[in-house]
Amino acid sequence: MADPNTPVRHRRHLSAATRYGVIPLLLIAIGIRVGISLERSRAVPTVAPQLARAEAAPPPRPAETPAPSAPTFEMTASFQNNIYPSLMLSFGISYPEYSRCLAFSVHNLAPSSTALLRVESPLFIAPLVVPVPTASTTASLSPELPWNFDLLRRASQLSPQAFVATLSVDGKPAAEATLVCTLHSVNEAVSRIFLPATGQWLDTSVCFAAFVNEDHPWINALLQEAVASGAERSFTGYQGGPQAALQQAQAVWDALAARGLSYVNVATDSGTSALVSTQYVRFLDQSVHDQGANCVDASVLFASVLRRIGLRPVLLFRPGHCFTGFYDAAEGGRIVAFETTYLGAAPFAAAAAEGAKELQATQPLLGSPQYSIVDIALCRQQGISPIPYQQPERN
Repeated sequence: MADPNTPVRHRRHLSAATRYGVIPLLLIAIGIRVGISLERSRAVPTVAPQLARAEAAPPPRPAETPAPSAPTFEMTASFQNNIYPSLMLSFGISYPEYSRCLAFSVHNLAPSSTALLRVESPLFIAPLVVPVPTASTTASLSPELPWNFDLLRRASQLSPQAFVATLSVDGKPAAEATLVCTLHSVNEAVSRIFLPATGQWLDTSVCFAAFVNEDHPWINALLQEAVASGAERSFTGYQGGPQAALQQAQAVWDALAARGLSYVNVATDSGTSALVSTQYVRFLDQSVHDQGANCVDASVLFASVLRRIGLRPVLLFRPGHCFTGFYDAAEGGRIVAFETTYLGAAPFAAAAAEGAKELQATQPLLGSPQYSIVDIALCRQQGISPIPYQQPERN
């Protein structure tokens, strides 16, 4: 029972907003605080933050030796890949360098290897096989070439010719190259060669001595005709002195004129190389067959016969022209010159008179560009041989 003396406290009623809005929110807040406290009270070990550890680099690989490059080579030909048979036929025996028209530069050779170079061409009598030095990684070769000189002598016009070279190393093909060159006519005489190193032209008029052929079989018939005409009883060279030599030269001139040989103003140049100047020259039998000759053709023809009878002929050159003559003594001396363009058009005396004028104008300039004298006897002593006579092919 309640004590009547205890004051009665009146219970205050909560409003509906408080009961259903505020109180639930307070309970939620209290729950969150309790949950946070409990979470903090757990013994959770502290983990120090760590940076991500970089993966260890693999140990360095040993340096690889680069694979050796495969052997290579280049093949080049003289005179900008032009081949002149007249040079090889006249100079080749005494001066083999004139026949070594091809050069090879080999690279990336193994010092312990065995290398061979094989070259094939329709102009060779057999393939060329030459060992390549391997003492160094590079090698340069300019070998003697097995030319088919019969084919070179028969070359009558420009034609392309291929050279196929194969480099073998330790018995296995390693590289191959093909070079196409221009083969010139055997009638082309090389008169000048340009030297890029000096910017000057080198006079090579001695090449015309190769077209002077004192051994040509046709000369015998001409001399027999001269004797038969009564102009000379025999040809004895210098045995009768200068005047007898002059008479023999006149007999040769008259025999040539009797053959109907005359001057023709025709000269051709292939012009295929900027480094070489050439002129087409007929051989003796060609001039006789054609019944015509230009200044060079007639000069080499006349000089061939003069040398055959024992005289010492010379060829004289000035710009655009050639004439011939001979020494009036075997050991040298005075030159008796002839203007060979008069052949078939004027007597021997007129040709000799004009030749004397030409010689007087030319001699002071000998040795200057495009002025030269070619002593055939000296050329023979120096190994410049006549291009051999080739029997014409019968169709």
